[in-house]
Amino acid sequence: MPAHVLLPRIKRTYPTLQPKMPPPARHLYVANISALPPDQKRLLVTLQGIVNRTQPRIYLIWRPDDQFWLRQMQKQGQTGTPIRVKQPLSLVRIFRGDIRGAVIPDPKVYISPDIAVDIAAVDRLVVATPALARQLNVPIKVDLRGRFKNDAEALRYLRTRLAPRMNPFLFLCLDPELLADGAEDQIIAARGMTFWVTGPREQRKPGADMAEEKQQIEKLFAATPLDGVVRGFWWNGDGVGLGESEGVKLASEFGKVTVVSNHVHNLSVFSGVRLAALRQKSAPPPPLDRSKVYLSLTVSDGDNLNTWQNFFWRWFKSPYHGKFAVGWTMGPTLIDVAPTLAEWYYRHAGPEDEFIGGVSGIGYIYPSVWAERTDHPHAALQHFYRWTGDYLRRMDMRTFRTHQAFTPDNQDAMQDIAQAAAALPQVRFFMPDYGYAGERGYRRITYSLPSGQVVFRAATNWTLDKAEEIPYLVQQIRAHVGATRPAFINVFVLNWAMGMHRLYLLLKALGPGYVDVTPSQLNTLYREAHAAPSVIR
Repeated sequence: MPAHVLLPRIKRTYPTLQPKMPPPARHLYVANISALPPDQKRLLVTLQGIVNRTQPRIYLIWRPDDQFWLRQMQKQGQTGTPIRVKQPLSLVRIFRGDIRGAVIPDPKVYISPDIAVDIAAVDRLVVATPALARQLNVPIKVDLRGRFKNDAEALRYLRTRLAPRMNPFLFLCLDPELLADGAEDQIIAARGMTFWVTGPREQRKPGADMAEEKQQIEKLFAATPLDGVVRGFWWNGDGVGLGESEGVKLASEFGKVTVVSNHVHNLSVFSGVRLAALRQKSAPPPPLDRSKVYLSLTVSDGDNLNTWQNFFWRWFKSPYHGKFAVGWTMGPTLIDVAPTLAEWYYRHAGPEDEFIGGVSGIGYIYPSVWAERTDHPHAALQHFYRWTGDYLRRMDMRTFRTHQAFTPDNQDAMQDIAQAAAALPQVRFFMPDYGYAGERGYRRITYSLPSGQVVFRAATNWTLDKAEEIPYLVQQIRAHVGATRPAFINVFVLNWAMGMHRLYLLLKALGPGYVDVTPSQLNTLYREAHAAPSVIR
């Protein structure tokens, strides 16, 4: 494959970055599958994807939060009283006319279940074991046992035979062991391509060959257009999968956006809801006190769709929610993928909450390597930021978190930030970095660009062994501010290690000289503090 490729120019068949389903049925068939074995869950989620393609009619309960979001759909008027299904497998009989039969994966080829999902999407089949197909009287239409000698050959089949019949803008990177966890329903409904690249610890799996698998995905990405979306995730544990950094880098090099979305459910239902735009609540900042340090707590990983489905709603129900200002990173395409969730959070947010775009805009990319294996990387980056600007407007977001991974040094990172600022002049300030990047001195952490746009780089870092330690964060904040007053700091908060109560304790430990504000309030106060003094005549 040549070092640089010309990606095909194919027009999206939908106007949004992520595909939308038709509006959900007024009465959804709802089945609790939490206690079922993995093979039955996998069959039912593939059935859900096929059935919901024409109209979302099946909603599956995997965990208690699925029931919570179903109630929110009803409260928001997006669906009515559900039809409860006591025997989940009876859904196969109810919707027998929507499927043609079953596809059987090969247990001797590790990623065979992913290819089975692809075939299911193309040919309207459910993924089943032979015993389950017989039990449900579903004819076996495709049997993958013995079909491929290894993973690379299976991925070659996806690339050469199936991909031309599938959505070239949508992918799902998912460990086969997670295909009984629900993330594939909308991918199947929208005919996206499911795959996996094994990691170092998986090389003993039957058929695994990490290098050959990666090469097949490189060829697949080279043959598909700019701004495709890779859902799922590149990692499923230490040494399992290509890995977050390498996976996001690979996708970025070919102009593909990663939207982390493993462990999500029912997106084929939620994505059928229409929501044009959302508006945030806001409040003016407190009066500027030049003896204070102003800080904005910016919580990480909101670009991950599952954080909004099964994680952050508990933070919003905390008794500490609303007692101090928080900046929440959120993937802006949540408004298309799961509008029910986005609307609930915006409704339950107060003026002390502000949503900002998660890394690195419309999705997770590394700007430093974006589309670098294509013929027009600069134009491709401008295209990415146009999408980002559109979604920031729809979500009423004032800024987003850029991600400077794979930049050789901080000077290059600053250039990447300036490039994003030039592409989005309407964004008046930026909150970069996934943790403190090593800049020396407060004025290289918080500074203004010649354009007048303000940059608040992350002033705190995290390590897994210290991320929960409040004194560790306090020390970083105080060290980076030093004697500067007033000071304005972006405090990066690792969501997996904190919670509302711990954030409250952090602010208490800092003391009254530190004032919590939203990201927009931080920007306003910084500008006020650095405004040119009026000329007295």
